[in-house]
Amino acid sequence: MKTVMQWFNLPKKFKTDGDVGIEIEVEGENLPWCEKFWKNEEDGSLRGPETREYVLSKPMTLKEARVALKYLDAQYKEKDSVVHDSVRAGVHVHINVQKLNMIELYNFMTLYLVLEEVLVKFCGPYREGNLFCLRACDAEYLLDQLQLSAETKRFDNLVSDQLRYASMNVKALGTYGSLEFRAMRGTRDLDLIYKWAEVLLSLREAALTYENPQKIIEGFSEGQARGFLRQVLGQDAELFMFDGYERMLCDGMRNAQDVAYCVDWADYHEVAKKIIGDLEFPLGTEFPNEPLEDY
Repeated sequence: MKTVMQWFNLPKKFKTDGDVGIEIEVEGENLPWCEKFWKNEEDGSLRGPETREYVLSKPMTLKEARVALKYLDAQYKEKDSVVHDSVRAGVHVHINVQKLNMIELYNFMTLYLVLEEVLVKFCGPYREGNLFCLRACDAEYLLDQLQLSAETKRFDNLVSDQLRYASMNVKALGTYGSLEFRAMRGTRDLDLIYKWAEVLLSLREAALTYENPQKIIEGFSEGQARGFLRQVLGQDAELFMFDGYERMLCDGMRNAQDVAYCVDWADYHEVAKKIIGDLEFPLGTEFPNEPLEDY
């Protein structure tokens, strides 16, 4: 099956084995200028005595990202930095989905939509309803576009600034082959940022265990909220069992189910038989993207 790289026709220069990209927006005082692991950028939406956006210099494995976060933490301590709690500042985590096929991608997005309300609540009170990380319950346009794209097999409409400020930013698919998650608050707690990236990667890995998005909805119904949360997030599930989390998951399931059931996902599998000249190729045969005469 075609991968996200192929569906979105991404240039090979963006191909990476790194799992995560992290962008940390900061308003504060005595902010360090990082020489390793991070790019130091300015963000016009931030306010304060000092502002900075720390962006990982390249996509990294989770282990590498932890080293980079520890380095930033050491720089904070050396400079005696103060990070303000600000509604404007956030943390954006990109999760690499370049190698996923379209069913796996929709599995990942469906899982996030089911869990979205509890995930965003975990990220902080300023993040619920925040205009820079809107949930599906705040703006349903994302759900409409995900359905339309799946039905038409045309995904260019996802690469739109109108979708950029969702808590799950799908515009990044057409730019980097990643999903950008914008919900985490700006924070001095770099261990929290690491945990958030770890949870999002867990969702990506859990997505690979489902046959298609419909199975996710069916699994939720069968396992109910607590069992489903533990199945998807493992030992981290307890972090998200707030008061009322069952209702939040049910609301998320209702948001996700129209996306999950909008198509017959079997249509995304390879055609049962492809005939080129006198040769027949069975189901599951992988074909090169380059012209056949090059082989």
